[in-house]
Amino acid sequence: MKYTGIFGGIQAVTMLASILRNKAAALLIDRYGQGLTDLFSNTANLISTATTLVMPVSVVRRLSHLYEQNGDGSAEITEEIRVVRSWSVLTGLVAMLLVAATAPLLSEMTMGSISFTRSYLFLSPLLVLISVNGTEVAILKATRRLKQLAVASVVSALVTLVICVVSYWLWSLRGIVISLDISLLATTLLNMRYTLKAYPYHAVPFRWSVLRKGGELIKLSISFMLASVAAALAEMLIRTFISNNGSIEDVGLYGAGFVLTVTYTKFIFSAMDADFYPRLSGIVDDIGQMNTTINSQVVVCVLLIVPCLMLFTLFLPQIILLLYRPEYLEIVPMVLCATLYMFSKAVITPVAYTALAKGDSRMFFVIEVIVAVLLGVCVTGGYNLAGLTGSGVGLALSNVVELIIIMIVYSRAYGVRLYRSTVGVILLQLMLLIVALLYITFGGIERYPVVISLVLISAFLAWKKLR
Repeated sequence: MKYTGIFGGIQAVTMLASILRNKAAALLIDRYGQGLTDLFSNTANLISTATTLVMPVSVVRRLSHLYEQNGDGSAEITEEIRVVRSWSVLTGLVAMLLVAATAPLLSEMTMGSISFTRSYLFLSPLLVLISVNGTEVAILKATRRLKQLAVASVVSALVTLVICVVSYWLWSLRGIVISLDISLLATTLLNMRYTLKAYPYHAVPFRWSVLRKGGELIKLSISFMLASVAAALAEMLIRTFISNNGSIEDVGLYGAGFVLTVTYTKFIFSAMDADFYPRLSGIVDDIGQMNTTINSQVVVCVLLIVPCLMLFTLFLPQIILLLYRPEYLEIVPMVLCATLYMFSKAVITPVAYTALAKGDSRMFFVIEVIVAVLLGVCVTGGYNLAGLTGSGVGLALSNVVELIIIMIVYSRAYGVRLYRSTVGVILLQLMLLIVALLYITFGGIERYPVVISLVLISAFLAWKKLR
């Protein structure tokens, strides 16, 4: 609760900046521009993930281990950071050259024409920044510089907001790539401001004597990289499918619906990387402590997210009008159907960290590939059958199936189990959420007092349980 509160508050500021940024995008570049932004961002993330040999999740695990054993500023951790930075620069440069060389192909694949070749050329420097920034954030997490990470996150969110608004205002659609490049450059510099105080920047991306020291880290990263590629590829293929079978405007609507479904409830999970993951990694060999930690985190996530989801869906039309424009009301059914996606996520996420904490990259890879295939099949199938509403149903269905798979596999592989009391909390809160969603969907004016009463009941039960 403590760390969820701290990082949740930071996430709230970040979300506010994101809300204002989306509002500006809706007014200045409309759904078409948001569709382009979504396609550019996901393509860049896919290529970056596919070329990154040192994944941030592996960096955090490795540096955290050295930090606990040798302390901050030790020669061992300093050298490891030099190795990691060297690899991040090298792979970033490779990714940049790859995007520049395949710009016409990327334009044809994602947009159906080569008219966006120049945009991809100007987007290519973003790949270096993604790689370098990921490493600097990992250093802050592993060396427990959470206060500095929090400050950098808040400031970068506000700076990104200003950059995006100015770029959209001055250059309209041409400002999309400009805003992506400059905002990530600003974010990277802000994070480096704190890492460089303790660990001055020293990277030698073309010196083999340094690069070969990252062999162990790369072995651990490869499975994580392939798993991340599968997830990024699924997201890219979903958007490409919607673009080819619908329109770029539909991509923008799907992206807006996905943001509403996922991003604005992400504050519940904001403490996972910074607090829960390192804590779980330290006790993962003790099955009893591991299960207690996982169950505690599941209970906190479920109790916090259900009242938020009920209030959010109750006032969803007003929120969409505040954030976007009236034509975006088309995504209301999609978001309502996808609400169970976030509820399932509250249960899945703490359990899914077990493979990462144990360093079981093979298990993590297999599960993530299955999840990526599930997501792609369910969302594209849903869109094909019922448009955007069907894609919302597909999101929810994919996560429910993922929950079943993860609980069965992790129970047998690691001994993970949910306590009876935890299952009771999950089922009770799920029942309240489903009743609220039924009233919101089919009820009249009476839905407001009924759902608010359900929110109060859920909040009271949460308060009582957390005491």
